[in-house]
Amino acid sequence: MDNVSKLISWGHWFSSINILFALIIAIRYLVAAEWPPTFLGQSYLLISWLGHFSFISFAFYLVFIFPISFFVPYERILRLLAVFASTAGLTILLLDTQSFSLFRFHLNPLMWQYLFNDNNPSTANLLFIAIPFIFLLQLTASELIWRNLRPLYRANHGPKIAVVLIIAFLLTHLVNIWADATFYRPITMQKANFPLSYPMTAKSFLIRQGWVDEAEIRAHQNPHHEGRTIKYPLREIEHNLVTQHPNVVVVMVDALRADMLNKTNMPNLSRLAQMSTEYQSHFSGGNHEDLGIYSFFYGLPGRYWPDIEQNKTPSVLLSSLQQAGYELGLFSSNQAPSLQAIAANSQLNVSTNEGALKGDIDAIKQWQEWQANNQTKPSFSFLYLTAASAMETPPNYPELFSPTTSTLKDKKLAEPQQQEALFNRYKNAISYTDILLAQVFDRLTETNQFDNSIIIVTGAYGQEFNDLDTNQWGNHSNYGWPQTQVPLVIHWPGQTAQKIEQDTSHLDLVPTLMEQVLATKTPSRFYSTGQNLLEPLKRNYILMGDDNDYVVYQKDSIIELNAKGDTYVLDRGYNPIPKAEPDVAVLMQVLNDLRRFYPAK
Repeated sequence: MDNVSKLISWGHWFSSINILFALIIAIRYLVAAEWPPTFLGQSYLLISWLGHFSFISFAFYLVFIFPISFFVPYERILRLLAVFASTAGLTILLLDTQSFSLFRFHLNPLMWQYLFNDNNPSTANLLFIAIPFIFLLQLTASELIWRNLRPLYRANHGPKIAVVLIIAFLLTHLVNIWADATFYRPITMQKANFPLSYPMTAKSFLIRQGWVDEAEIRAHQNPHHEGRTIKYPLREIEHNLVTQHPNVVVVMVDALRADMLNKTNMPNLSRLAQMSTEYQSHFSGGNHEDLGIYSFFYGLPGRYWPDIEQNKTPSVLLSSLQQAGYELGLFSSNQAPSLQAIAANSQLNVSTNEGALKGDIDAIKQWQEWQANNQTKPSFSFLYLTAASAMETPPNYPELFSPTTSTLKDKKLAEPQQQEALFNRYKNAISYTDILLAQVFDRLTETNQFDNSIIIVTGAYGQEFNDLDTNQWGNHSNYGWPQTQVPLVIHWPGQTAQKIEQDTSHLDLVPTLMEQVLATKTPSRFYSTGQNLLEPLKRNYILMGDDNDYVVYQKDSIIELNAKGDTYVLDRGYNPIPKAEPDVAVLMQVLNDLRRFYPAK
């Protein structure tokens, strides 16, 4: 028992020295993480760094070294096992700091693949130096502590150190409870800085005690991650002096699938496509309204949208148009929260309506009145139509596609004929939307602006009707082509009509308009992840998704990646490919796109 007591005492001090080693390695998190803007936030970062890594290190001792002290009462064997285990633990911590420094992700299967990829020798070089050094350091610490157990015991520093670390650990959680309840972002933004970090929250308890107001909490809740500072654009935008600017008219249709662009469903848009550039494999930035609109105006992946929304970052496209003297008009059939947020970021107003069919008609009337009053300056107008998603047509509108049904009682049990009837109703709404588009084209012709205006017609996202036989309907449920692929028709004055079969994206529209309309000199990589559609496209993937799921469309496959690093490979028909491995090199490019606009230290 005396020998076990001595081993336990040695284990305490060995654990303490490893807390110091872990804290030194974890300084890399402090360097890589976004530094809080307030003194309280900065103080909390240091306290949580001390409390979290001391707890992790001591927990490692309790789980591994402490139990072995009773079963292996031979000090040399125990010490050697502890040295090996501690070396492995610190090495894993070092690898995690490497992953976090590079991509702001903690270790996960994808990061592990990248760090040990044959094309990435830096990790092997790091470990070649680090592992022997850590091992020798552990051996030295183990021997020195064993030889000096009695002096260490007499110095009586152990309890004092323990009290400091325990206080730091408790403050880490108690202060986070307060910050979470009061929405104090300089602290709550830090919750993902450290690995295995799960700071305590207690909203439910505080609500029950009456210490916080539940209504206030709901008003402040954000379904997305905590907002982070972004740097967008990465450098100041420079423009060439252009004396003449063409008008730009954009019509975005809610829930407009790519396969609806044909002479049967949309004859008017098809005629425009015959005299324009039609992009036949075009994808939205996501699978729902917010991402479709946002990706068009910002040219960035959906991961950035929550941060842009919270930081009220203006669109480079809209800001540049304002600087160039454009009159800007935004018209929406519905309330479109994302469009209103985008407009507010640029100090603009949006004409909104009640949505669906009436909203479309009113929005077009508002645009026509605005267009009549803006003839002296170059103009940029954006029309958002939503009757297609509501599947509405006027009462006297003939059913071009029949039979129809307004709803399915049980979509899982619906017969093919019932499914086709619902799809017919959608196609009728699309055909009427095409008539509304003709009103826009006719108005431009009547005012002699058709031939000298850039006209862009596209969709916000697609609409699925169980196309993939997975019982998926509508949108915002997967990233298969029915929910993400949309038409894109661009009428360029004076340019020859053509059809582009290569994959393109909403992210490409910002650099296209910036370079072709505003003659921007700043390279597009500083304000977008897209490419100019009028130049040869050099890409091997299309990126879409939100801040939780990232989807990569390649020529013959789709890679789905979530925030935890889990990856899935599917074919372009959205069917899983058994035993397929994602292209790590492509995913590293994707991760670079997903962190490019977060400022580095």
